Amino acid sequence: MNITIVSASTRIERETHKVALGLINKIQLFEGVNTIILDLKEAKLPMFTEIMSKLPQPDERINDAYEKLNNADAILFVSPEYNGSYSAPLKNMVDFYPKSTFYRKAIGIVTVSSGALGGMRAAMQLQQFILALGAITCPQMLLVPTVQNKFDSLGSLTDESFTKSIDIFLKEFIWLANALKNAK
Repeated sequence: MNITIVSASTRIERETHKVALGLINKIQLFEGVNTIILDLKEAKLPMFTEIMSKLPQPDERINDAYEKLNNADAILFVSPEYNGSYSAPLKNMVDFYPKSTFYRKAIGIVTVSSGALGGMRAAMQLQQFILALGAITCPQMLLVPTVQNKFDSLGSLTDESFTKSIDIFLKEFIWLANALKNAK
């Protein structure tokens, strides 16, 4: 099974990417799972002007991101909460691609914040967003509160008490992803 983790923050001192790195480290422990990161900061997608299929010639950045998403059996959206919602780069990325890129795929929600709620408002909005894509959202979400205290710059978990939350989330997400992949 192929999983693409979308690291959806493009800020300079971003904590979100540390969480994406931490998740890739954990997911690689699952047998038969291949994981890659689509880092929206590195992808540098242009501001949305038209859907991919209507662009005369999509540039390499749009095509590369499309391949990572389209070849995935399941996707994780890892987003910070900005002003009560998910990141604009995440919305921008999704708007480029046809719904078939996401259709009937498991999409897991991971939100982060420096506060105590872990991006709950962004997570709730992402559930509706994912359903509008024709994808299946994992009911179990991973909310990462006080993210600045959870991971180091390489994605290693620095707060061992958070291990159980990650493990429960990944177990449920991988189960759903396998169930949907086997149903196709």
